[in-house]
Amino acid sequence: MAETLKLGNGIWATKENSLLSYNDENGNYKPLPFDFTRASSATVVNKAGLIETVGTGIPRIDFLGNTNGSLLLEPQRTNNLLQSNQFDTTWSLSGATLTSGQIGVGGSNDAWILEKNISNGRVFQNLTSSGIQTFSVYAKSGTNNWVSLLINGGGNPTAYFDLQNGVVGNASGGVITSNIESAGNGWYKISITFNESITRTRIYVADSNGNTSQTSGNIYIQYAQLEAGSYPTSYIPTQGSTVT
Repeated sequence: MAETLKLGNGIWATKENSLLSYNDENGNYKPLPFDFTRASSATVVNKAGLIETVGTGIPRIDFLGNTNGSLLLEPQRTNNLLQSNQFDTTWSLSGATLTSGQIGVGGSNDAWILEKNISNGRVFQNLTSSGIQTFSVYAKSGTNNWVSLLINGGGNPTAYFDLQNGVVGNASGGVITSNIESAGNGWYKISITFNESITRTRIYVADSNGNTSQTSGNIYIQYAQLEAGSYPTSYIPTQGSTVT
């Protein structure tokens, strides 16, 4: 009787340097050889929706937007933001306040409320980089349903995202692509890609598509990343320095 090995199919098992596939006929796992290299730990969205760290050399099974999971293979990337989720450190505020300890992606407890108290309230991080880059952040609606990402540099690439309906709004200033992807429980991973020499990344509490003029409102934010490349990869945590 022939064996049937399934890569994934919602049933996964991994160990260092190995991925096991599921055998329907006898209900066990078989090794499935393949070659890949990762000389560091890395993150993945697990079956519960939480972002977890996977050790060096262990294959990553990612469940972001896929209840059956998929093998996640990515190129090497660096998060150039010095603090990826401590928005009260190397980040600065303008016309806004932050509240930590909020329920975040997958039920984590390290999200933030970003509350504006004047027009164009925002949080931002200063840095310099150039070339094709992607800025991403996880966001969820609060009293406001819209968020805006803006990059200082060149044409000031800007994009708006609807956190209630999960759609991309206006984009301008040399944005190559803008994207929104559900992360579950009202959370979305939003991103913009651009080709600029930049000095700052900004996150705004927006009021509607193309509008940040109101003087109050809030959203939830979590897990920011700026990386060289034309699309966002999995979250790379940083705590005071860039991380590859």
